[in-house]
Amino acid sequence: MSLSFEGVEQSLMDILDAREERVRYQEHLLIEYKCTIISYKLNIPGNRKYNLLIKQIFDEGLSIFNKKLDELSINKISEKIIYKDSGPEYFAVFNESEHKIKKLTTDIEEKHALGRLFDFDVISKEGKQISRKELGIASRRCFLCGNNAFECGRSRRHKISDLTDRIEKMALDYFTKQKSMD
Repeated sequence: MSLSFEGVEQSLMDILDAREERVRYQEHLLIEYKCTIISYKLNIPGNRKYNLLIKQIFDEGLSIFNKKLDELSINKISEKIIYKDSGPEYFAVFNESEHKIKKLTTDIEEKHALGRLFDFDVISKEGKQISRKELGIASRRCFLCGNNAFECGRSRRHKISDLTDRIEKMALDYFTKQKSMD
């Protein structure tokens, strides 16, 4: 394991508990606001979901997202950021079309150098998660082999160490390039 992927090891139960908490909070936001919701986290394989590199990747995605919102003059009704060992999470509520928000987040996921690591879920005011397919956008590709990412993950086609090594390289290359541009 590389130094970048050290962190507090999470059990399967920790990860499942975090997912349940996320769903409960999304349901709370739907009841309270009855508007479009964003739930943002990262696609990080393995049982270490939070450390300084992961936080830096997460914060980059959040920064890009906020810049895009500003460019489109989209205002948030509510937002919350949570940094925890099971992975950082962000929630926001918008009085905007769920398809407009999904298009914005999918553009980030597809075009940003680290976008493959970003996971923006968009939920309609009726509580339905908006899929890429609804917008005519292809499923996400595995960043190692190019096949369908969901299928690679489900079949455990790649070793966790190969995935985290690739993530570390992507992130360090990106942040080094950004630093040299400053």
